[in-house]
Amino acid sequence: MYPLAEDEQLLWSGRPQRYVRRYRDYHYYLAVGILLVVVAALSVGQDLGYEVMLGWLVVLSLFAASGFERNRERRGFIAGTTYLVTDRRLIFVSQWPPGAEFRWVQLADLRPPRVRDHGDGTGTIDFRPTVREWLRDQGFRSRPAWFPILPELMAVRDAAQVAELIARNAERCRVVG
Repeated sequence: MYPLAEDEQLLWSGRPQRYVRRYRDYHYYLAVGILLVVVAALSVGQDLGYEVMLGWLVVLSLFAASGFERNRERRGFIAGTTYLVTDRRLIFVSQWPPGAEFRWVQLADLRPPRVRDHGDGTGTIDFRPTVREWLRDQGFRSRPAWFPILPELMAVRDAAQVAELIARNAERCRVVG
């Protein structure tokens, strides 16, 4: 299956050049670390036994391991993703061993793009998510295919030119359609 419509024109395609850590990659570990310190302080202050301390260590280790797994899953997802910019849509193609998954957003539905330069010739393009969209995206849970995505082009080369291309065509789509 080819993700482009018959009369749709491909303007740019690219892949993430590297994995960029995001806020949620840090806040989860920070929360687990703070919880570990609090539990250790309470355990010492309450003079709890070795078994209780070991139990808390196991529970906190499970929390940390779930965070590591989520980051590993996300890193693998990013490694298998290709971005396509057409004259009408922004398409995300994820290639996994069982097959390919296509998701897209109409350019006319996007907010103006914002570029974060990484200083190595790459940049991340996002579309100024609202606080609610951003908080929803911070969750550490699996999402079904129909779940709305928060569009972001992570660590692409020439991000400023790609963002300008998206903005120019998004404006044209709003005027035409």
